[in-house]
Amino acid sequence: MGKDTNSKIDLEDENSINNDKAYRKNVLLIGSPNVGKSLTFNKLTGMTAMVSNYPGTTVDIDEGNFTYENKTVHLTDPPGLYDLNTITEEERVAKLLVLDEQFDLMVHVVDAKNIEKSIDLTLQLIDAGKEVILVLNMMDEFEKIGATIDAERLSQDLGIPVVLTAAAENRGLDELKHTIVNYDSIEDQIVSESKTLLDVDYGKSIEIAISEIKDNIKGNYPVSKRYLAVSLLEGDEDSEDLVKEKEDYAVLSKVIDAQKDKFDQPVKYLTKLKLADYAKHIKSEYTTIDNVNVQDKDSLGEKLSRIMIHPIYGLIILACVLYFGLYLIVGVLGAGILVDFLENTIFGQYINPAVTAVVVKYIPWVPIQNLFVGEYGIVTLGLTYGFGIILPIVSLFFIVFSILEDSGYLPRLALLVDNGFKKIGLSGRSVIPFVLAVGCGSMATMVTRTLETRRERNIATMLMALTIPCSAQLGVIMALLSQHQNAIWIWFAVILFNFVVIGFLAKRFVPGAQPSFFMELPPLRWPKLSHIAKKTWTRLVMYIKELIPIFILISVIIWALDLCGIFQWIISCISPVVNAIGLPTSTSSSFVLGFFRRDFGAAGLMTIQNQLTGVQLLVASVTLTLFLPCVAQLMIMIKERGVKLAGLIAVMSIVLAFTMGFIVNLILTSLHVVL
Repeated sequence: MGKDTNSKIDLEDENSINNDKAYRKNVLLIGSPNVGKSLTFNKLTGMTAMVSNYPGTTVDIDEGNFTYENKTVHLTDPPGLYDLNTITEEERVAKLLVLDEQFDLMVHVVDAKNIEKSIDLTLQLIDAGKEVILVLNMMDEFEKIGATIDAERLSQDLGIPVVLTAAAENRGLDELKHTIVNYDSIEDQIVSESKTLLDVDYGKSIEIAISEIKDNIKGNYPVSKRYLAVSLLEGDEDSEDLVKEKEDYAVLSKVIDAQKDKFDQPVKYLTKLKLADYAKHIKSEYTTIDNVNVQDKDSLGEKLSRIMIHPIYGLIILACVLYFGLYLIVGVLGAGILVDFLENTIFGQYINPAVTAVVVKYIPWVPIQNLFVGEYGIVTLGLTYGFGIILPIVSLFFIVFSILEDSGYLPRLALLVDNGFKKIGLSGRSVIPFVLAVGCGSMATMVTRTLETRRERNIATMLMALTIPCSAQLGVIMALLSQHQNAIWIWFAVILFNFVVIGFLAKRFVPGAQPSFFMELPPLRWPKLSHIAKKTWTRLVMYIKELIPIFILISVIIWALDLCGIFQWIISCISPVVNAIGLPTSTSSSFVLGFFRRDFGAAGLMTIQNQLTGVQLLVASVTLTLFLPCVAQLMIMIKERGVKLAGLIAVMSIVLAFTMGFIVNLILTSLHVVL
């Protein structure tokens, strides 16, 4: 009996598993930046994709699963997408996924308050023949302003399910899961109850042109022929690539060109205007947003927002952020007090002596002892640098950065610096990768995908690699120079000088078009402690997983080189250059370490800072700041920008670093400056 029962249970489990395997829906989660798309992804899958209060958080593709009603759904979260007429590289990545046939369903997440700005993508998806769920998110903020929406009527008129959610409050997520796994039956019911479906009509002239092109498309595609006709008429290159594989494109292109010639203005502009009319209609017909005051100009948040982008007050706020956030918290507290405690007390008095005693006791061979506790040992160098010096600095930086990104300050900073950045070939949008670069240059290099043009991406990559120190390096430099206040200002002036000069030269010589600037300003929000803690913890785990093994590997490599005498030979080779910029030979090892990671090299200076004068500390800090980007950033640069540009930047960084070190030392010593 028991055997039969177990067999029955096993059979049920097996059937359940088979059913589960049989039902696996591939869903693409799309939406414009900063509408809560990644937060919705996290809530549905239980994963931890990074979420921020500024556009462009997602630059890669996140994937995850969830199971609901014993059915498994595979969810893909691509970068943000405003509409199918893409501008940036990241948007194009998302659009190509929309055009891909692997996805069964599109879930379009929209900020309910800004439905007018996003609903045109929903209309394009419906026009493209895609199965779509419209998710009106941030309903908590929508209701807070006193607006209402007739979601049921909107759903029937669009002919698709409309789900109301507030992902931050876990509202509506179960209904969304239910709608995803039961999409077919729900959609059938909606369509059967619909009296009239809202079809996009671009106007007589364009509709005739669409019809002419559509009649000449013969193949089968993952999107409707009507969408292909519209996008070909708009000049979309991705749609052209798609049809070239299956059509006689020489014939088709003549039809397209003939239809384009009938219009005095770009068709893309005309279709955009028409979609905007539909968006206005939907906002006024189905919501009461027009009847409420969405933005109270007299509210504290609006006043503060205006101050942040004011050309004078905004700079004062920026100076306060840099002083309190970077100098006091990351520099003084992190690189000063916490590093002193962890390095000198925890590692210096407890961990390193204890480990050394154990190693010496149980390992009789001195070379092997040195591998763990020697001058370049795994514990005394790698782990001491990683946990004792770098970890406390990056921890505090991650906290400060999380507060800034959750508050909504970064988009306002982008707007504030836009005019200045245009003078070096960039737009204000570039400021976000630059701020991210202070945290991690590798991640920031990837985020340059959000920039509009290749030229802007190349210039931003170059400036970040040559002039922006990472948080760990910055914290160490703040600590090194904290006893010499004037040295900090000179260091800052030299780095700023290089940033501006390189930017001007890049604008002059890097070919390409000047980027335009467009960025939504999200509302200012009080950062939530739980979000800051979660993001800081996530980033720290990434840091420990990624960098501590590198620090250990560097220790092993240097130990091996030292054992063979090669490390001393390298130091003897580089020493003349180091001496030429006014530094003693004892600093040479920091520059060799800097070949692996700049922050590792800077940490090396911490251990010998008492042997150096103020001028020497300044020269060493300038040289290391401008030195080679770390190995990880170099690899990402090769991936994103290619070997040629990455190699050029690497060579430039070495030449620039030692040249500026030499000039700074020459000027200060010639003037007999004492710091």
